[in-house]
Amino acid sequence: MRRRFYQYLFPASFYGRAILILIIPIIAIQIVLSVVFIQRHYERVTAQMTTNILRDIRFLTERLNASPAPQTVMDELSDLVDILQIDIRLPSDDLVMPEQEQVGRFDLAGREILRVLRADLSSYRTADLTRSSSTVRLWIDSRHGILEIQLPRRLVTTSNPHQLLVIVFLASVLMTLIAFQFLRLQIRPIRRLGAAAEAYGRGESVALRATGAREIRAAAHGFIDMRNRIERQRAQQKIMLSGVSHDMRTPLTRMRLILSMMPEGDDRTALEIEIADLEKRLDGFLDYTRGQAQEERQATDPLALIANLVERYLAAGHEITLTPPKKRPKPVFLHAGSIARALDNLISNALRHSNRVAVQLSVSPDWLEYCVEDDGPGIPPEDRARACEPFVRLDEARNSESGGMGLGLAIAAEAARAHGGTLGLEDSATLGGLRAVLRLPARQSL
Repeated sequence: MRRRFYQYLFPASFYGRAILILIIPIIAIQIVLSVVFIQRHYERVTAQMTTNILRDIRFLTERLNASPAPQTVMDELSDLVDILQIDIRLPSDDLVMPEQEQVGRFDLAGREILRVLRADLSSYRTADLTRSSSTVRLWIDSRHGILEIQLPRRLVTTSNPHQLLVIVFLASVLMTLIAFQFLRLQIRPIRRLGAAAEAYGRGESVALRATGAREIRAAAHGFIDMRNRIERQRAQQKIMLSGVSHDMRTPLTRMRLILSMMPEGDDRTALEIEIADLEKRLDGFLDYTRGQAQEERQATDPLALIANLVERYLAAGHEITLTPPKKRPKPVFLHAGSIARALDNLISNALRHSNRVAVQLSVSPDWLEYCVEDDGPGIPPEDRARACEPFVRLDEARNSESGGMGLGLAIAAEAARAHGGTLGLEDSATLGGLRAVLRLPARQSL
């Protein structure tokens, strides 16, 4: 359960996880630097500056408390007051003091100023830090009444308190962008390798150059070597196919010629049956191996591909229907020969074991689906995976005496895999037999 939670929590791609590994330490460093270091340092600086200005306030208030005429003292200390930038308002009838301290919700420096005032100034009453962002107003007790004092806020706190934090943040953003670019360059060879492997699984050969880190280059070289070995094996396979096709059919032709000279009889009939069965086996083997040796992809009309096959079977007198899509599909890049053989095998396999066959083509932006349904006995669900293996015949579902070498579904499945698609076998809801679905990517460009 916990593992599933982590799978949903973290990104699925390597690039996303690498970004997460990069971002989390940067965010953690920002939080630690801003809260633990910068904010505490800023609070200490604010407390020290407030303590220094309180010395001047105490000096002025002590002089006022010592004199019976406060205005006389203010006149005498006017030059000093101007230098200290402290404005003292003597008690009067129009003096208004707030009932409680006024400070902004996010004014952390203001809260530190109030803390120092309460702790170090015994005559302190209250303060207002919200009326102006550049002024501190506070009220204190004196011998002559309550005094109102105004002073610039820059005297008790730094003018750019979070300048260091902003610099660090901007530097972190810049370094993160540089790291993203570097990470993208490192992951690009992995994506190219994955794209080349995926394309090769569809039967395409994409040019690949080994780049990136040493481990990635080693993996790319390994893939290129593997692909070259497979291509050499395919080339040898094509040579073998041409040789087998020539060498096997020549003695079969001679055997048929010899049989034609023999008198009619049971022995001749039995030999003709065996030769026909051998030719059928040879054709099935060649069809299966020919499907593995893929031809070049070309732009193909998917509707015309299936329509031509259906017309051939209709001309031969078979009961088969075709349901085209509502909108004619655009040409897609396919191995036309292998797909035609796959559909031909699916249709002939359905006709061999049923009376009616329905063919349907469905089109979506990303996929093509060829559906072949019949009213035959079908295939049990537990045997459907094994039915797609080569040279496998299911006697219970498909009568072996009716023909077939067990290669029809295998050829169709191999053609689907070569295109990056699938072959699905399921129950037919309309005819009651088997429903074979050949699902292919609708790629309109190479």
